[in-house]
Amino acid sequence: MLPVVDIFAGPGGLGEGFTQAGYEILLSAEMDPTACETLKLRKFFHQFRERKVPEAYYKFIRGELELEQLKEKFPGEWDSACKAVANIELGTTNGNAEFNRKLDQKLEGRDDFILIGGPPCQAYSLAGRSRMLGVGRKALDPENTSGKDLRAQLASEFYKDKRHTLYLEYLNILCRYQPAIFVMENVKGMGSARSGVGASLGSVFENICFGLRNPYDAMSIKTREGELPKGYKLYSLTSDNADLLTGSEIQTASECIIRSENYGVPQARHRIIVVGIREDLGMVPEKLLPSKNQSTVREAIENMPALRSGLSKEQDSEELWRNAVSEQVRDALIGHTDVDAEIEDTLNKFAKHVISSGRGGIFVPEGNQDFDCKSKSLKKLINDPRIKGVVQHETRSHIRSDLLRYFLVSVLGKINGKSPKFSEWKGKLGLIKPNHLNVTVDDKELHSSSHTDRFKVQVWDRPASTVVSHISKDGHYFIHPDPTQCRSFTVREAARLQTFPDNYFFCGNRTQQYHQVGNAVPVLLARQIADILVSFVN
Repeated sequence: MLPVVDIFAGPGGLGEGFTQAGYEILLSAEMDPTACETLKLRKFFHQFRERKVPEAYYKFIRGELELEQLKEKFPGEWDSACKAVANIELGTTNGNAEFNRKLDQKLEGRDDFILIGGPPCQAYSLAGRSRMLGVGRKALDPENTSGKDLRAQLASEFYKDKRHTLYLEYLNILCRYQPAIFVMENVKGMGSARSGVGASLGSVFENICFGLRNPYDAMSIKTREGELPKGYKLYSLTSDNADLLTGSEIQTASECIIRSENYGVPQARHRIIVVGIREDLGMVPEKLLPSKNQSTVREAIENMPALRSGLSKEQDSEELWRNAVSEQVRDALIGHTDVDAEIEDTLNKFAKHVISSGRGGIFVPEGNQDFDCKSKSLKKLINDPRIKGVVQHETRSHIRSDLLRYFLVSVLGKINGKSPKFSEWKGKLGLIKPNHLNVTVDDKELHSSSHTDRFKVQVWDRPASTVVSHISKDGHYFIHPDPTQCRSFTVREAARLQTFPDNYFFCGNRTQQYHQVGNAVPVLLARQIADILVSFVN
């Protein structure tokens, strides 16, 4: 089986899927040092057969053993894991040189490998473009002259962002090593983003595809005399687009959008994935097979130990927290909504609800941690009874007013089966209104010029919305569907939506852990892609 090289690896979601399918990851390259520590730990784990992973590893992820103690117990395995991870910044002179040096050593005369990974996506995403171009900023009122100047400045900075051109590192690697296959992943916004690079015209996607098909031409690199330049044929793996026949090369970005919820992932994550096959191989990949049933938020997290959130910026205890939520709800909601009965019922349950696990922690031994769902492949991927509990299942603290909003949207989500928009919020609106400049209130409802669902509850019996890196900043888009818990998702709950195994440990502080999870490719989707390629890389 061909080995794999993973660039822009993040915490390793794409690489994990390939490892689960039996591939060897020769080298993972990532610029974030904390994500690199996560990668090293995972590579350490994979050096042991699953049933022979030492108990010391489980003691570490439960918080019973320090990392240095784990390293001391297994110095050879840890050293090997470290050598398979490169903490470098591709696109820089030093980073490229170090990557080439390490990969040359790893290949050891091997002719072929599979290249996987995608350049950082913030510059391509619709949300990223909005933030970087200042959309929603009051200062950028089109009638404001200084706002126009600021918009022009931000646009100029945006189009100079090197993340627009990091795909050139793909082309450099294709030219230097000519791998047999590559798998490139990115946000679907890449299809509509303009390049803004030099005199290039067209979308980023069009420019990328030209380079991927003809890397030598795109990079203006001359081949050695007598050597024929090797290009690539580009394919989509999705069967969602009936117009794209098996064996047909892709023409547009829409042909490559994979909707993860159609393939067993409990999350509506839509990403562009392009598979390139070197022309001389003459092979065509098969399509992904859609799942018979969609996996849901309920299947992913319902059996996890119930937790309460905390009180931010004030003294916190379970009693104080309960009182704070009850007081907020009664002041703002009771007598001011048409769902009083449901709110009263929830408050009664809330008062009686005993949250035995409190706010959770690095390790929570209580509760039924045995993951169970309709999908046997997902259950096998996620579950690990050797943990004897749940790791990295700890809640955030929230300010009182946000606790009120979390309670409200989770109750409305329970009633309506969907997350409510601002216009659907009920109660004393002046108390409920978020303190955002573009949110206004009148006698009847809240209004917002953008992001009318910025407080979003995830609904039990649907796939979750896309887990993004912004989850590291706040949990407003990932409110737990159980109103009695009144909180945002934990790192482990977000990781389950991304289909990471429960024994996958994310290094760093909690904010860094959230960031890693949000940036990853769902492991189950990556595994299915890897399985498709197995058939013709042995």
